[in-house]
Amino acid sequence: MKKLLLPGLIVAMGFGFAYAGSKMNTAMPTYHINGSQCEEVQQECNELPGKICTLNDDGVTQLYKFQSADETTCSFELSRSN
Repeated sequence: MKKLLLPGLIVAMGFGFAYAGSKMNTAMPTYHINGSQCEEVQQECNELPGKICTLNDDGVTQLYKFQSADETTCSFELSRSN
């Protein structure tokens, strides 16, 4: 019985850490272009390929990962988090 318990516990811990790590990767600042400014919004997106992440309010405004130093451009398109 002990021979099965320890490996099972190790596998379960591995799955738990992998899940927690994947959730931490999706939490990042997101930005949208508002006029000539790049503004931060509170919305979860990710970098994985998939449907383009848009602002929840309108469903059209595209969200990005980075804000440039001059705060006028955003870069790196993001995908919608599941």
